[in-house]
Amino acid sequence: MSFLSLFLATAVALAFYVTAPAQAKSCSANEPDIACTAQGAIRGVIEGETLTFKGIPYAKPPVGTLRWRPTEPPMRWEGIRDGSRFGAMCPQIVNKQVVGEEDCLTLNIWRPRATLTERLPVMVWLTGGGNHGLSGQGTAGFGGLNYSGEKLAREDVVFVSFNNRLGALGFLAHPALDAERREKVSGNYGNLDQIAMLRWLRSNIAAFGGDPDRIFLFGTSAGGGSICALMTSPMARGLFHGAAMQSSVPTGCEIPTLADVQARTGARVVKALACDRASDIADCLRGKSMTEIVSAVPASTNVFPRIYGPNMDGHVFPDQPLKTIARRAHAAMPVIIGSTTDETLGWVRAGTQIVDAASYATEIEKVFGSASRDRILAAYPINKYPTPLEAIVRLTTDAQFTCTSRRVARILASAQRAPVYRYLFAHQMENDPQLKAIRANHTIEHAFLFPGRGRYQPTADDLTVKQRMITYWTRAARDGNPNGGGNPSWPAVTRDNDAFLEIGVSTTGKQGQPDANCDFWDTVMLPWPHL
Repeated sequence: MSFLSLFLATAVALAFYVTAPAQAKSCSANEPDIACTAQGAIRGVIEGETLTFKGIPYAKPPVGTLRWRPTEPPMRWEGIRDGSRFGAMCPQIVNKQVVGEEDCLTLNIWRPRATLTERLPVMVWLTGGGNHGLSGQGTAGFGGLNYSGEKLAREDVVFVSFNNRLGALGFLAHPALDAERREKVSGNYGNLDQIAMLRWLRSNIAAFGGDPDRIFLFGTSAGGGSICALMTSPMARGLFHGAAMQSSVPTGCEIPTLADVQARTGARVVKALACDRASDIADCLRGKSMTEIVSAVPASTNVFPRIYGPNMDGHVFPDQPLKTIARRAHAAMPVIIGSTTDETLGWVRAGTQIVDAASYATEIEKVFGSASRDRILAAYPINKYPTPLEAIVRLTTDAQFTCTSRRVARILASAQRAPVYRYLFAHQMENDPQLKAIRANHTIEHAFLFPGRGRYQPTADDLTVKQRMITYWTRAARDGNPNGGGNPSWPAVTRDNDAFLEIGVSTTGKQGQPDANCDFWDTVMLPWPHL
């Protein structure tokens, strides 16, 4: 990317908050539960030891002619806005029903209730859900969790959750939508929402006690994948200063091209909506109901992922994120990256029928392609594992998560001076038979950063691990280093130090990981997840 192109892209990114309307003149924060934003005053509510502000619009509703358009700045409001209720969730499928509203671009803020004497680091949560479902604050909760910032805010941070567009409404790419844009691109609307949210925080978070120069993104699964892409986007440069990518999507920091997404998912959605032969495809699409669009091509996230998500459009994401990082053209910052020891266990048990060597080989070919099948069979012989299912769990977890995290961590450590910390989460929930059965499954670690998981009663060991996680993450947000606070030492990854922290009751720093065959997986090309 040329210097001029980078300058222009950065200028566009800055314009959102540089030209944002001045703080509303009628706003006066004389009361401790009122915050003044550029759009107006909002009154928070007390939740335990925190003061919470919910349902704050960070952008115009993406409805009508703004559907499949870049995110626009929010409008002002009169009087004092009620901050006691979450905004609507973005449209998605929950329990086979389309729920949510398109007017959903809101965020929520938790800060300590006590009077603040200094600006606090800001932790922004990006949910999982494959960019299509069970995502965002105000949903039923991805993984059964309540994304409340009450626990984290007690550690003297400001916590932010938010909603962004999902599924076809958030990521549909098609030539008919390209034609409407000066840049001649489409898709990535959900990522543009994320960038708009960060711009809003840059302009307004100080009114809530947050430090706009210490914004830390942490996210799970698809949320972690978005963070890696955002680290390489000129439009997001300078808007965040640290990151944690947790159980990130199997392709890690690589995304499909715009052309590939248009030819696959885009064409399928347009055809499913019977707009492929319309004289004006974009107009036809906008004439469809929310339910029709969300239902047109449902996605799934599993060991054979079919997901919506970012695309390399040359604009929001100029190049492959991992390639951009390798050539040191990304925004360098302290990074945590990691995964769990049994990432794919739940998916494999729910969606595969492997009973013998033949079905095992077929499953490997289905996931990784025929060209890699025999090499993988040699590296993971079926007779090495207690069952064929256990063998496929081990190899898919190694390939798609453990070794992908290691690869990204090593490339990051070689490309920047800012520290990189890798983890492997090995703790499991013993106090519930179903949770115990899936061991340290995909995204289980984020349950140790937020309030309780349903009716689950945590053990003393659970609480120990939870406090360690919260301390590590909040310290990383505060000063870029998770170490301290009495926790076991977490070694940084370097060119010569293939280090990671195994998190559990006996949390400890380790070197290398030969049992995961990562050197082998570095030579195997993983297939794109696509619809």
